[in-house]
Amino acid sequence: MRLACLALLFAAACGGRAQTSTLPPAPTVPNEDIGTGGPTVTPETPDDDGLAAKDPRIVDLDIIRVRGAGTGTGNEPAGSTVATADLFKAAHEALKAGRSKEAIGRFQQLIDEFPDSLYAPISLFNIAAIYDGQGDTNQTISTLRELVTKYPDSRESIEGHMYIAALYAEHKNWVEAEQTLAEVVLRTGLTAADRVEANARLGYVKLEQSQFDAAEAALEAAVSEWRRAPRIDEPYYIAMAFYYRGEILHRKFKALTPALPDDALMKAMEAKRTLAVAAYDRWKEALGFRHAYWATAAGFQMSEIYVELWDATVKAPLPTQLPADKRKLYVNQVHANMHEHLVKALDGHQMNIELAKAFGVDTEWSKASEVRAVQVMELLAQEAKRPRE
Repeated sequence: MRLACLALLFAAACGGRAQTSTLPPAPTVPNEDIGTGGPTVTPETPDDDGLAAKDPRIVDLDIIRVRGAGTGTGNEPAGSTVATADLFKAAHEALKAGRSKEAIGRFQQLIDEFPDSLYAPISLFNIAAIYDGQGDTNQTISTLRELVTKYPDSRESIEGHMYIAALYAEHKNWVEAEQTLAEVVLRTGLTAADRVEANARLGYVKLEQSQFDAAEAALEAAVSEWRRAPRIDEPYYIAMAFYYRGEILHRKFKALTPALPDDALMKAMEAKRTLAVAAYDRWKEALGFRHAYWATAAGFQMSEIYVELWDATVKAPLPTQLPADKRKLYVNQVHANMHEHLVKALDGHQMNIELAKAFGVDTEWSKASEVRAVQVMELLAQEAKRPRE
């Protein structure tokens, strides 16, 4: 009876869900996905001339200062005017021309001479973006900290705070990233989208520290915030939250190592199957947000979990109650029962490749599916040579 139960367990592994082929999943390899995350940070400008403006405000006149310079005709005061809009435009033009040092100087002049200008926080953000583009992380973070401190009520301050956390995460400085995001979450003036982003990022950072319960709580907070919000147009961070909710279960799945005795083996295999099914469902939810990056990430993982469960099952220890003369037959039967998992994995990876084409992009996940599809075909070819009984 025990032997029959074990054989049934192996045959049913992950078979209770996803009867039809679905889009594939993302490997653990490209898990360095959310460093700065989201749209690439570029210098801001209120003008719509190609640079991404995070806070599109139209400012016709900000501050104009008249500087005296002796007397003009008829003993009238002569002087020059300095406008924040002109300084900002000059800095922007220098930046577009590739004169980064001059651009930083112009932006800094605006900040020093007109600290109350609406352009001042934008200028600090732009200086940070320039340093980041130059690979100077320390100076980038220092500038962003100045922005957060000097202009706490500005939109750029909130985005700069997130930017700091993203840079720490990109360099795997998880403790600093977590502390920064804890600061962000406590800020006033956050939008619903901000809270979704902050908690999604925090969940990722907690996960990378193997704090699974804390990661789950942060990601669930992001999901709850999203559900309460009347409308959030950008799906990036909510899709990210659902993806990493699946990844928590995935990592628990990988940490489980089936081992004898027979009772422990059965429990471990059932636990792995349960985690695989639950992770699959969470990735499927991430896929539903139709964001190219996270959809292909979820697609890869939804396929790869079949391969991982197949691998864990066919390599599991043989039950101790299995007679020696039945072992070969048992092993062949396990391989036959798990064959469908490889077929589903191949279908999923191929669909993930097509999904990326439908989005008109190539992501690291769709590229990983291209590689993995070939490897799964090789596994299927090897399995085809095995006896069926």
